[in-house]
Formats: sequence, C-alpha cells, structure tokens
Amino acid sequence: MRMLVTGASGFVGAHLCQLASRNHEVFGVHFRTPLRLNGVNPVKADLRVARGWEVLAAVGADVVIHVACKIKAVPLGKGAPESPAEAAVRENRKMMDGILQLGKPVIYASSTVVHWEEDTPYARIRREDERRLEDSGLPYAIVRPSAPYGPRLVNHKPGHKESFHTLVDWVRHMPIVPVIGSGKYRRQPVHVHDFAASIIRLAEIGLPNRAFEAGGTNALTFDEIIDVIGKKVGRGDKVRKLHLPVPLFVKMASFNKEFDPTLVAAIEEDEVADPSALMEFTGVQPRLFQDGVRSLVG
Repeated sequence: MRMLVTGASGFVGAHLCQLASRNHEVFGVHFRTPLRLNGVNPVKADLRVARGWEVLAAVGADVVIHVACKIKAVPLGKGAPESPAEAAVRENRKMMDGILQLGKPVIYASSTVVHWEEDTPYARIRREDERRLEDSGLPYAIVRPSAPYGPRLVNHKPGHKESFHTLVDWVRHMPIVPVIGSGKYRRQPVHVHDFAASIIRLAEIGLPNRAFEAGGTNALTFDEIIDVIGKKVGRGDKVRKLHLPVPLFVKMASFNKEFDPTLVAAIEEDEVADPSALMEFTGVQPRLFQDGVRSLVG
C-alpha cells in the first residue's frame, strides 16, 4: 500500500513512517525540518498552499494519514489582531483544505482535546477538522491519542522536542520537579508504537467512517506519571514535586514559542481515552504505561 503521511518530521509522524515502511511504501511529508528516515521517501511540501497540494497529489497515494498540526503560528501582518493560536487555526484549516482536495481515504490523527469543556483555539480547529472530514464523503477514520510517548528517534531529530522526553530529563536531573497546577489531572498515555500500529492496521483493514480514542491501558494523574518515571530512573516510588499556580505558567508560555498559553490554561482538563473500541477493531493491544516507560527512559 502507498501511504502518504503528513507531519512526518514530527515525533509521532516519524515513528509512524518508520513502522509503516516495514510493509508499505511510505511517503513522508516535511517542510522546514529535514527528513532522513530509512525506507521512507521524503516529500518536501508546504501543506498550506496550492503548490504543496499539487506535490502531494503527484504521489498517487492509496491512503493519506494526516498527522501534521500546528499549535502556534505567525499572525498575518504586523500588528495583526489574531493571536499565534488563532493564526495556527487558519493554517490548520488550509492544511485540511489540501488533504480533502486529494480525494483519497483519510486517517486523521486528531486529539482528545475535542472533549474539553475549555474552548481553546486548538480544540476548536480539531473539532472543525473532524466535522469537515465526516462531511466530506471520503472514507475516513479519526484517531484521538492521549499523550503519545515513546523512545527517542535514533537517526532523526524532530523540530520540536517531545514533551515526555523533557519530563524524563527533569525527573532524572532535578531534585524537585515543577508541576503545573494540582497534578491531579489525568492522562492515559499511549505508546507511539501502539498508536502507529493501530493506524497502520486501520489502513490495511479499510476505514470504517468513525472516530476512535487511542489511549494506553491505564489512566494516571500527572503526579502518578512522574512517580512511575522516577521509579524507572532510580529515584524511588515518590518524586519530590513543587506544584505551581497555572497562571504563572500561562504567563511564561506567552514568551515561549513551544507553548500555547490557552492550552496551558486548560491543563487541569482530563485527557482520558478508552482504547477498547480501537483495540477490538484493529487487534492492537496497548501497553501499560508502567511497561512502556522502559523505552522512554532508556
């Protein structure tokens, strides 16, 4: 099968490309970050413009796996009224324009933020993308991962550092780990290889025109996630933590290109994902975080 994967230079996209290339012809779409993955055909294209869409169409893919998504982008013009998060909404909308224009079956890697009560620009564009895909008439599957994690890539460096890798570094080296807010908000981390395997299996089986949640076997609070990592790196069962007020991190996020203040403000929202439907459909059994974390800290 000929697979076209957008966001191939990112952490999730690169792992997906590598796994899929074992049995399929994979074309990985990148733009600013170079892509050098064994067995993956790099396709340099700007997904926001018509010329980029023409490059994608020339691949002649059997299925499109849309992983690319922006959290922040540069506002239009100097003094533009839109925020970086709103600029990202505009750019994500253009990317989905191009994906739908291809007229191919689509697997969309969405996010569990679609369930949030907090109305952020990122959550809004994820919901909009899902609705557009559902209304397109194309064969599709939507997969919403909760907190993907996994090993560092050996021969590729994503443009953005994966957040779990940063957390491991903090737990390993900091005597006290700073935590945004209460630390009681829940995540259901899914190993990137389990997530990728589920997507590949969906493409192989045939797309069922429905959405799935993609989580690990168990949900954990953020404090519990830190303690599991701490145990694996030899810091014992309990890591010392300093819980800091959310508004402080919101302010800090406004000066950091990696973070969106509106997402930080919504940090206390739970992101749990029941994997049972996806597991039943694909046959892929997600692993416990306590097991999967070995590859994260190795």
